[in-house]
Amino acid sequence: MSDACTTPIPFAQLVDYWSDDLADAEVERIDEHVIACGRCAAESAAVAGIVHAFRVAIPPVVSAAHLRELAARGLVVEENPVGPGDRKPVVFPTGVDILLHRLYGLELAAVTRVRVIVRSESSGEVMHEDLDAPFDRDRGEVLIACQRHFASMPPDVLFEVHAQHGHGETTVVRYAVPHVFDAPGG
Repeated sequence: MSDACTTPIPFAQLVDYWSDDLADAEVERIDEHVIACGRCAAESAAVAGIVHAFRVAIPPVVSAAHLRELAARGLVVEENPVGPGDRKPVVFPTGVDILLHRLYGLELAAVTRVRVIVRSESSGEVMHEDLDAPFDRDRGEVLIACQRHFASMPPDVLFEVHAQHGHGETTVVRYAVPHVFDAPGG
């Protein structure tokens, strides 16, 4: 492995690489280059760390204020409004950082806590469990922020919103949102 590089991989391309936003042929080319190039391997590792930190910094459930902060940071957000009981397949397009599911139609006026469970609709496998969710009492909605790295999870997503009322009763509302992730470069 050499530390001298005459054709360094551009930073933006490494970000796309670690964000799974490149076509297979481009991924293979970068893989081969990084294996042989110490300089680019080090740069790639640094970008991987940044992308990982970025991914974990955005929780699956967000408040409207957090959403505004993310948009102000320059993230590309595409919204997907989904009503109670809806089954709404959605495509996560290339170039979008966050696919925001706006789960609306919830009766939240007397709710004290909202939890979200994300599971595979077909298998019941839990992907995210017992997420405390910020909620908008007046608008009756919960915001779910899906990111591209969620493509590794089962695509038949079911959001279960558990709204705990002040008198102890819990209401559960389900939103089926099967995901399709656009193939990068495709």
